[in-house]
Amino acid sequence: MAVSSHQENKPASPKLFGVKATRSVQLHKLLTRKSGVTLAQLQKTFGWQPHTARAAISAQRKAGYQIERSDSDKGSVYRVVRADTAA
Repeated sequence: MAVSSHQENKPASPKLFGVKATRSVQLHKLLTRKSGVTLAQLQKTFGWQPHTARAAISAQRKAGYQIERSDSDKGSVYRVVRADTAA
């Protein structure tokens, strides 16, 4: 019997202080960077489709974060501007 050496290309799962961070925490960390994050970066990092990445950004908005979108040569860049205190 032959053993297959095929491995799936899974996105890397960064660790936070020895404990695996949730995708929500990882997403928030990317969004709070000074440079922000593009949809392409989210797709590559999490293995998501574009509509899933946009939905995750919307979920951050619903959680009370104000997300800014700006255009760049690499596409739309998203970043957290501030957390809404009313939410």
